[in-house]
Amino acid sequence: MGNLTKDKFGFSAPVWSPMFPEAPWLMPRTELLVMFYEAEKEAVLNILPDECELLTDPPIVTVILKKAINGHGGPHYGNYIVPQCKFQGKPYIYDHFLLITNDVAMVMGRELWGDPKKLCYTNWYWEGNELLVTTERPKELNILTAHFRIEKQCGMEDLPCPLYPSIALKYIPSSEENAKPDVHKYIEGPLEFLPLPGGKLEMWTGTGSIWMPSPTEVLPIYKLAPVKMLGAFFIKCGIKVLPGKVIKNFNEEE
Repeated sequence: MGNLTKDKFGFSAPVWSPMFPEAPWLMPRTELLVMFYEAEKEAVLNILPDECELLTDPPIVTVILKKAINGHGGPHYGNYIVPQCKFQGKPYIYDHFLLITNDVAMVMGRELWGDPKKLCYTNWYWEGNELLVTTERPKELNILTAHFRIEKQCGMEDLPCPLYPSIALKYIPSSEENAKPDVHKYIEGPLEFLPLPGGKLEMWTGTGSIWMPSPTEVLPIYKLAPVKMLGAFFIKCGIKVLPGKVIKNFNEEE
């Protein structure tokens, strides 16, 4: 009989060499480019899952482009395009398009909250006071580009709308044929913005644009292209990611 009993398991798989530890998960030094824009109503409705509704009309999409300098997920870039919605009357951002640049951050998101993460290539390039971010999947196919110019310092109160908690569709198919999925849930994912170590949260606003130059049906994010930009912000901060909360379990209801 094997000696690897449950009391010897690490927090995450593989249990003999865990991918990541228990919560909380920290990214003490992080840079964020956060943008808000209005999108086509039908395009957002087509990607929202069952029982999720539009939060506003026209719908607003939040874009979060992240450069994690350190932390539990290791250094990585994250690219998130998340439409705002509501579920059971509460506002959320729906985890729709999430591309990441290392396997630890990808696995954490998928296993903990059900985030639909895939790996990608991301470049951040500063020239003067302008930031250019590009996202490629596969390599050399540019599916997302953002351009931002710093203009003045600001605070979180200057955002055109709040950074709502996320809602993710956590779906894991069964390994058995013709069986219902092992997991089918909605997960609420909170996070907390922190001051930089030994300092304060630093935030700037300016002019920003975002576009999706490759109309590929493999990753059809171009359908959520901006109709009207609402604001762009550059933030230097720490981030604390907290455990999620199950807000609907489809398997139990069935």
